[in-house]
Amino acid sequence: MINIDNNFFKNFNNLLYIQSIEIIQQNLENSDEWIFKNYKIDETLKEFKDYKVKEIKPRTLTILNGKITFKRRKYYKINPETGKEEYIFPLDKLLGIEKWQRINNSVKEKILSFIGKKKTYQDILDTMEHVKICIKTISNIMKNAKTDKEYYLNKTDKKIKIPHTLYIQIDGTYLKMWNEKKKRKRKNKKT
Repeated sequence: MINIDNNFFKNFNNLLYIQSIEIIQQNLENSDEWIFKNYKIDETLKEFKDYKVKEIKPRTLTILNGKITFKRRKYYKINPETGKEEYIFPLDKLLGIEKWQRINNSVKEKILSFIGKKKTYQDILDTMEHVKICIKTISNIMKNAKTDKEYYLNKTDKKIKIPHTLYIQIDGTYLKMWNEKKKRKRKNKKT
């Protein structure tokens, strides 16, 4: 009789995520190498022509497959007006990543897509367990969600007209609890 490991599928999925991260890392480093070889001659990279390579720095970024660390080149040029060095990472610019950003936009969009499905933070965390983020990160993404076109999910510019009267919908359970609190307050006042 063949003995199969009970965690076979879990281990297999983890192995797939690790391999996919390695493939993505290698592709990003190859893209950085291509930029280095062609940034002086390629027309699509003409904005980087005046820059020179300063150093190679690692970058850690959280993507849908997990955390990825890749190396990319840091370029600099001396600004003729101010005389100070200006730094740039062309790979980050081509990927659309800000210098302070640690979480990719695709992860943010995936988390924000759960808003309409009434998922709790813990449900989102369980659904995206391979991304390796914490509940506080999900909370911050929800709290700091922008409504501009960059992060807007349904891509409409309609403004909602807010009436003067605000109606609040309360379910029966909450209403009973509310009435019980009032009765307790009345009893406390009488005694």
